[in-house]
Amino acid sequence: MKTKPIEPASKVAARPVGPSKLTPAKTASGRNGTPPGKPRPATKEAPPSAPSAERVNAAGLVHIADDESVKALPIYYNAELSKWYGPNGQGGFSRLSDGHAKSLIAEHGFNKSFKDPQGNTTADRAMLYVIQHSAVAYAGALAGYRAGCHETACGRILVTESPRLIEPRPGDWPVIRRLMETQLADEGQPQVAVFYTWASASFRAFWQRMTEPGPWEFRYCPALAIFGPKECGKTALIELVLQPLFGGRKGKPMKFLREGKFNKDLFGAGLLVMDDEGASANLQERRQRGEAIKNLIWQEEQRLEGKGADALMLRPFWRLVIAGNDDDSGLQVCPALSPGLDDKLIILKARKAEGLPTTNEENSAWTEALRRELPAFAAFLLGYHPPDELELNKRSRVALLRHPDLLAALRDMQPEMRLLELIDSLSLLSGAYKDKWEGSATDFERALRGKDSSGMLDRIFTNQQAAGRMLTELADHVAPTRVTKTNWGGTSHYRIFPPKTS
Repeated sequence: MKTKPIEPASKVAARPVGPSKLTPAKTASGRNGTPPGKPRPATKEAPPSAPSAERVNAAGLVHIADDESVKALPIYYNAELSKWYGPNGQGGFSRLSDGHAKSLIAEHGFNKSFKDPQGNTTADRAMLYVIQHSAVAYAGALAGYRAGCHETACGRILVTESPRLIEPRPGDWPVIRRLMETQLADEGQPQVAVFYTWASASFRAFWQRMTEPGPWEFRYCPALAIFGPKECGKTALIELVLQPLFGGRKGKPMKFLREGKFNKDLFGAGLLVMDDEGASANLQERRQRGEAIKNLIWQEEQRLEGKGADALMLRPFWRLVIAGNDDDSGLQVCPALSPGLDDKLIILKARKAEGLPTTNEENSAWTEALRRELPAFAAFLLGYHPPDELELNKRSRVALLRHPDLLAALRDMQPEMRLLELIDSLSLLSGAYKDKWEGSATDFERALRGKDSSGMLDRIFTNQQAAGRMLTELADHVAPTRVTKTNWGGTSHYRIFPPKTS
């Protein structure tokens, strides 16, 4: 058998090595996209990258030597929504796609074409740096904040649009003055001064936020309720005067107050308005509304809940106005009265304002006159000082007033007042009890039911606790001269007196 002779080691070493996975294929064959006979075009090499230890620190954060240039980029990332935001032509910020965000970064000098050995461009690494170091917890409109990035107690946020401001400028405002002062004129109550005090304190707080750097002091402010006849000028006062003063945006909180969720649309509005659309004859709903209103206006931090996102706490600037007709159905937009609302609700009685337009042509001219006078009215509010005789609440520094006519009408709508009427009509205070009845809530219900042959009390005493709750409400707030409450050995003891006669 013939065998192949063994070649000398020198010849084996000198043998050319064929193509392998680590050796580029020949270009003359036409592989790798280059036609045969044509030289392969030269390509630009990517700039050398830093060693891995210099690219990412021990905490896993992207390291960029010239990080100041990245920090200066006008671009933000909302990690919650995985969305980018960049500046727009209206002085705010708009949402960007990933591709548009990278293009914007490239316009600021970060290359998005050449990749380093790790497969990233300088624009890619800049985007990673922004995500890790400059992400915002919230991006959107926020009442009381100018557009821009804000460091708050609730975290870093991006406000995407500024409120539309009315720049105060001294001058005359006769049309606005006539609208307000004739609408709120009342011989027995200082309603005009109370309104000016509320509007002045509110606008000063808003203007401070617009002109001074934060953080700002939280200013407690009661809700303002105005009830009057139809077409008396309430809507004009709210939409043409108050709404522009507080940034131009209005929110309707009624749905949120009822359902308690999805309130993101409210956070961009400085003025929250409840109107007749929220009227309800359900007393329990109106009681719950009162509690919700207290949280809405008396807490600095508010919980934002939007669809498809985790809730977070923010600090918007809000002022709440309630408006309705002065009949029973209109008054039902007002929350049920309770001691907890005593310093949180101003109630004013309106009448038909003078000088209201009657035709479309008059309305256009009148509306334009109101708008022209807004800067002068804003200047008036910044310099307003309430009359010395007007008592201000120590906490809010706002005068509190509840017009007695509206207060009486609202109390008549509550079952406690209906119960007081039944106490008199069923003659609980008669015979041995003509001067005073006293006992526990159980004793009271038993005694009154003994006189109720038609079952009227069934509509009021809907559960075992109803009698005690209503007597407590009468004693604490509604009729303290008729009903008193004391504690005897851990049990509430009530005394009921007849009405005073003139």
